[in-house]
Amino acid sequence: MLSFAMPICRRPIAPSFRPPREQATIRLSHYVVRPRTAPRAANDNRRSRMAPVWPWAMAVAAAPAVMAALILTRLI
Repeated sequence: MLSFAMPICRRPIAPSFRPPREQATIRLSHYVVRPRTAPRAANDNRRSRMAPVWPWAMAVAAAPAVMAALILTRLI
């Protein structure tokens, strides 16, 4: 009968020599001020959380034409 001896490591694993920490873990939740909002799907048709930008864009685009009309009415 043949027997094969497998090499076995019998060395004891030494404990770490560093001193134990006062607080074992650092948690990210200690530093988070406001939780992150959940991601939205690409086909989500709910209203956006932000205010609409298009009224401001229209006002900025129309401002030069309105100012020109006011200047022309004052000159006439």
